[in-house]
Amino acid sequence: MNSSSNQNPTSRAKALVPALLITALLALAGAALVRADLAANTLKTPTVAPPNSTAYGKTLAQWQELYWRWLNREVTIVPDANGNAVVGNVVLLAFPPTPGDGTPGHLDLTLNAGQPFVLPLWNILGNSYADGSADPFIDLIVFRTLDLTFMLDGVTIIDSSNLMLFYTQFDFVPPIPDNVPPATAFIFLQGIGMVHAPLTPESHTLKLDARNTDTADFFGLSFEFHNTWNVTVQP
Repeated sequence: MNSSSNQNPTSRAKALVPALLITALLALAGAALVRADLAANTLKTPTVAPPNSTAYGKTLAQWQELYWRWLNREVTIVPDANGNAVVGNVVLLAFPPTPGDGTPGHLDLTLNAGQPFVLPLWNILGNSYADGSADPFIDLIVFRTLDLTFMLDGVTIIDSSNLMLFYTQFDFVPPIPDNVPPATAFIFLQGIGMVHAPLTPESHTLKLDARNTDTADFFGLSFEFHNTWNVTVQP
């Protein structure tokens, strides 16, 4: 039930195989709900770019697509001296290889001063199948009811009050091959993610606590993450 050692639950209507780990082609109904959430909530920090903006040359959706194509070896990115995947000085921040059952995970990372980073927080990938069928988009209620908190140095950046500001939904064009029968390819992404401005040169702690509370609209599945990143930013 795992196509990569990443993060967030990937829905598969038949295989139910999540690609764990997070604007483009928004479905019309989904777009209306997202616009409502955007109007109702506010960013807690100006250092995080909302998905309807262009940050460091790409939208959040474009960064998320690049992240997943890299993760699935569709795109090769030579790591920098710190071992990070870097595109145009933007770090695709690695995710602890936790199984999603609440087991805590952590990573110790080093970034250079001036490096922004991309981090998917809770992504669902839809599949196509060998019989010609495909997963439908998941109801947005699954995301709107996430019990999710992302903190930087003890300060909350994303939580249930504003997480839909960071929602994106798009099709993978072309699809990403996913040869795990009966699945054949990843065809879309729905998820919460972020593009963050460079951190100051010192030690930082990132912490994600997340679980889905609506299992009825998610094939009865439940996933829980408690992950910590200890990030040293060198001058």
